[in-house]
Amino acid sequence: MKKIKILGAGISGLTAAINLKKEGYNVEVFEKNADCGQRFHGDMQGIENWSRKIDVIADLASKNIEINFDCTPFSNLTLSNCKIDEKFNFDRPLFYLVKRGDVAGSLDQGLKKQALAAGVEIHFNTTIKPERADIIASGPKIGRVSVADRGIVFKTTMANTATAIINNDLAHKGYSYLLVVNGYACLCSCVFGETEKLTECFHRTKTYFVKKYSLQIVDAKPVGGIGFFTINNIWQKEKSRFVGEAAGIQDFLAGFGMRTAFQSGYLAAKSIIENRSYSDLAEEEFRNYLKAGVVNRFFWEHIKVGDHLHLAKEINDLFRSVRKIRSTYSFNLTQRIKYRQAFNYIDEMYSGVV
Repeated sequence: MKKIKILGAGISGLTAAINLKKEGYNVEVFEKNADCGQRFHGDMQGIENWSRKIDVIADLASKNIEINFDCTPFSNLTLSNCKIDEKFNFDRPLFYLVKRGDVAGSLDQGLKKQALAAGVEIHFNTTIKPERADIIASGPKIGRVSVADRGIVFKTTMANTATAIINNDLAHKGYSYLLVVNGYACLCSCVFGETEKLTECFHRTKTYFVKKYSLQIVDAKPVGGIGFFTINNIWQKEKSRFVGEAAGIQDFLAGFGMRTAFQSGYLAAKSIIENRSYSDLAEEEFRNYLKAGVVNRFFWEHIKVGDHLHLAKEINDLFRSVRKIRSTYSFNLTQRIKYRQAFNYIDEMYSGVV
């Protein structure tokens, strides 16, 4: 049976590798770093649980991914604009927090263990030319950055929490957040577009959280990253299939991309196993999702959500349903009507995205 070569040992690359190996393929993964997850440094990130009807844990099981990493569900979220706090409670987990990096308990190390146990060959400190790869899972394209985040991870005595701040001074066109799980915390600012404002935004974010919660920060370590989004997605060049951030598959509103990374890796494997067009599978799965993200980003930057938290809270109290959020990722009628206007705005503000 043909040997499959995968460039990159991140979420999408290892998801593809695991599924291909379980179907009997010989799989080699080439990772430029010395271990899985070295792009990250213990960051805490959320696997979103709102864009699909099926809960993400069951969704991952259907893709042959086990939960052998720390994974904490959060059904509660506090949103603030620095003036008022609103607590949101949902009928199922809104997201699952995981740790990223080459550290114990991380998602990246969990996936590595699953891949090795399945018999996947991973070559660290090694790369190949993209055109030799059947699947390209090499992460975001440097030089085409749409969003960036900067922060710290640290130890704290603060109780478990998920708090997000919507305030342009703390996070330009984005959001700041404080996540705490069992004494381990991640404090970051995430900015869109004008990423040169990131350092200033992060320092304001840190000052705000320390003052608000009398936050004790112990053993702080820096974290951060970048994201690349596009709807000009190139799914495949000759034999090479692009997955995850290499294909620009992320939510353009909030920047979440782990769930789509799992999904795109799985679809790339499926296209090989079933001898189907990966471009067709990816278009069907992601096109409306990506278009909805463009409109959602347009609304976010025009409505000034932080000024209307009380209204959002009232709506949440009526429904408490993740399903209501899911509808905003379906490319609904309102989004279809607004799409051309949103497209033109995003095209002007975020060169290269659309």
